[in-house]
Amino acid sequence: MRRMAVTISALLFCVSTSLAQQNATTDPDLQELKQQLRDVVSSLQETRSELKESQRQIQALQTEVASLRATNAPPSNTPSASPETTPTSTELADRVTTLQEQQALLSTRVDQQYQTKVESGSKYRVRLSGMVLFNASGTRGEVDDQDVPMLAEGHTPGHSGGNISATMRQTFINLDLFGPDLAGARTSASMQFDFMGGFPNTLDGVAMGIVRMKVAKAQLDWQNWSLSVGQDKPFISPYSPTSLATIGTPSFGYSGNLWTWTPQIVAERRWKPSESLSTKLQFGMLDPLSGELPGDSFGRYPESGERSRVPAFAARQSFDFGSGTEKSSIGFGGYYARHDFDFNRTVDGWAATLDWKVALGRYFEDSGAFYRGRAVGGLWGGIGTTAVMDGYLSDPLTHVYPVNSIGGWSQLKYKPAPKWEINAAFGEDSPFAADLRLDNAPYSYRPYLRNWTTMFNVIQRPRSNLMFSLEYRHLNSVEFSGQRDTAEHVNLGVGVIF
Repeated sequence: MRRMAVTISALLFCVSTSLAQQNATTDPDLQELKQQLRDVVSSLQETRSELKESQRQIQALQTEVASLRATNAPPSNTPSASPETTPTSTELADRVTTLQEQQALLSTRVDQQYQTKVESGSKYRVRLSGMVLFNASGTRGEVDDQDVPMLAEGHTPGHSGGNISATMRQTFINLDLFGPDLAGARTSASMQFDFMGGFPNTLDGVAMGIVRMKVAKAQLDWQNWSLSVGQDKPFISPYSPTSLATIGTPSFGYSGNLWTWTPQIVAERRWKPSESLSTKLQFGMLDPLSGELPGDSFGRYPESGERSRVPAFAARQSFDFGSGTEKSSIGFGGYYARHDFDFNRTVDGWAATLDWKVALGRYFEDSGAFYRGRAVGGLWGGIGTTAVMDGYLSDPLTHVYPVNSIGGWSQLKYKPAPKWEINAAFGEDSPFAADLRLDNAPYSYRPYLRNWTTMFNVIQRPRSNLMFSLEYRHLNSVEFSGQRDTAEHVNLGVGVIF
């Protein structure tokens, strides 16, 4: 208690000094800062008073408990006290325990206030969070990526037909920034980084992933409106299957899950007709990415969607219903983008989407998404194929044909206990074979006709910040030639949230 009192006194001294220094500044937000510091001082003073009072009560009760324990029975000539007026030793001990718990709670409040004060170098708060994630896996068959496989590939003669691996590259870091009010709106920003941006050109560089920016956005939130600008997953596809094995790349890419990290501007309007029903309309513009590899490691060159000089447009209407742990949601979305392959060869891409998350009683939940689209390789639809052609793109006589596709996924979640969950999911993506047959380009690559994935995992959370996962994944891919390739992937995940 003495150490805590000294700490609080030091904090009060620092705060008072800060107030004196701030009085000499000419910051235009001086009044706001003064008020925040006054609030901190007032809160700390109240907390110190409560701690002193708790200490006094604890000392008094401890003395009374010791006295009662020293006297096993009252004297014979003394009338016994009424049980209603004299507390027993057990009751007094319980009261002491309760006061000690309250004291610990007050100490936590002091620590939280102190942390808030020093959390950021500016007067606005910054929160650091994320997950340290370890993944160990074994794969039977050939796949497109050892750490996060999405496609099964044909067996190469002479290869072992499988692999084992371990990685920390899916570890990620979040930064959340909380700014001042602006025009009646709360301002905030967030960023997310992981280590899946490639590999350094050094010995065993596969274990030294390069930092990659996934999410970076700023947001304004009014009571019923929101406006965000930045980079994030497309808002028309908000859900992904639950997995600790595919954090860096959302589950079921190339298997019916539309996603990519894309710059976008999104407006949102919310309504709440009743306590059990709310609705949300989102609309905005996106960078019309085409799913192409960068042409250079340093300079940026436009993709076919960006050469069209027209942004992609999207909208989504969703409905949330239910209450408590049995909330459900359903949403409908649309997407449009134009692609320019030069020489007046333009292709219109579009997608219609359906997504849902439905509570099935207390223990089960079904979620998923479905889409029908054309030229959506930039959203990982059509197994990454936007268009096919019958010659070289540099030839003005080459024709370009958009690829139609259809796909989706569904997951059933079972939560037998708060710390356990079991997930089973299936997803499939399939470009139209009639469109792919138009591809007669003189190069060796041929798109896939069909890809589907089956996934099963168990996730256990013994502590609020500790997670374990064991996942099995079966991949099936059909190549343009008709050859079917399969692969199996088992992944052990251990995550520590901070």
